Amino acid sequence: MPPRRQEQKEVALVRLLSYALGVGPDQFGLLPDPEGWVAIKELVKALHEDPSWRHVRESMIVEAAERLAPTALELSGAKVRARDRKPPLPEYGPQPPAHLYYAARRRGYAVIRERGLTAPEGASLMLAADPETARRLGQRRDAEPIPVTVQAHRAMGQGVVFAQWGTRLWLCDHVPPDCLMGPTVSEDLLPRTRPQKPAPPPPPSFAPAPPSADSMPGSFLITAEDVDKPYKRKGLKKDIGWKKERHKDKRKGD
Repeated sequence: MPPRRQEQKEVALVRLLSYALGVGPDQFGLLPDPEGWVAIKELVKALHEDPSWRHVRESMIVEAAERLAPTALELSGAKVRARDRKPPLPEYGPQPPAHLYYAARRRGYAVIRERGLTAPEGASLMLAADPETARRLGQRRDAEPIPVTVQAHRAMGQGVVFAQWGTRLWLCDHVPPDCLMGPTVSEDLLPRTRPQKPAPPPPPSFAPAPPSADSMPGSFLITAEDVDKPYKRKGLKKDIGWKKERHKDKRKGD
């Protein structure tokens, strides 16, 4: 790639990261922690939803913070943040619409129907104002998420507090199970697992005994000692009589 074009791509990436982390994280479905940190892995998932940024890798974000723009971006382990941050603040005044939406992982859907939605420790639960946004966010967790509808007004009647995050997202700490609507839990909605291969049969606990010579008339069994230089076995002398006879013949001839 020509140096000029490479430089332009690097500048565009830094601008995008600075905006996504410091100005409009809600537009990317990102919720920084109170200090502005976002997991690099989650940032990459958000960027990949735009086909023009699907080439971005975690290593490229690390390079942008360490080499390209250390004055604009900052790293802390597996997290990144913009140094200059002016993101929108959660608004607790507006009343949410009657229905909000969430897309659940298949593996956890049965638990959600039983216990409700609960925010991760130290974070907030992110709900969407429309099903499509919820599906897009859910696909970051599961390729085929299960759509869940949240009865927001009913949840408010049970003490749930909602905060608006940007224009399309709402935050809360939990949603009771009786305020959720979704498909019935069935085998089709559970995670697909590959059938397990049958275990091989265990080996026999004993090996069959070799046949005895008595059971095979007119034959005998050959052992490893018989094949490997039988004259070296203990108690068996090597037959060298032919050599003695040869020496005798030589002495007679002399």
